[in-house]
Amino acid sequence: MAEEGQDEAAELERLLTEADEKEEAAKGFLGKLFSSKKAIMITSAALLVLLIAVGAGVYFFLLEETPSEEVVVTEEEKPVVEEEAAEAVQRVYIYKFRNFFLPLRDKGQETGMFVSVTPNLKLSNATMYREIAKVKALIRKNIYLILKRKTPKDLLENKSEAKERIKREILTASNALLLSGTGTINDVFFTQFIVK
Repeated sequence: MAEEGQDEAAELERLLTEADEKEEAAKGFLGKLFSSKKAIMITSAALLVLLIAVGAGVYFFLLEETPSEEVVVTEEEKPVVEEEAAEAVQRVYIYKFRNFFLPLRDKGQETGMFVSVTPNLKLSNATMYREIAKVKALIRKNIYLILKRKTPKDLLENKSEAKERIKREILTASNALLLSGTGTINDVFFTQFIVK
């Protein structure tokens, strides 16, 4: 009977050992990671850092490039002097603005359409660069407000007339901001005018 008790005890010990081994195998990698409090804290900290990094990546790469009602900058503004070849060589002074990209609305509702415009100002003389630089923010604001008021119908019906109308509005609003006697903005032309 003592031998039977020892055999049963050995069998019970063997079964418990096999059960422990199966339990360890069932835990796998995650089971080993979460087997102690220290390991749980380290794993939690690593997961938190990973989540923060992913969130920052999403914010910087995806959310910054979504179109909104604000003006999206696509190129840097630079004053550029160009020469036109004519019978007599005449200097042309051009002040280039960055691109304006904004959604079009109709009666306060978004239409799913956008306008992308890059205006350039033709100046009467070289000293106008300094004057334009002083009021550049106000000129950009006026151009933005002019474009914001336009509906898709305004821009798509007879596109050439719409461009001319916008040119005149920009010219009038921009010249009103300049000091008299320093010069004027003679013309506005667009290097890009897209409605989609």
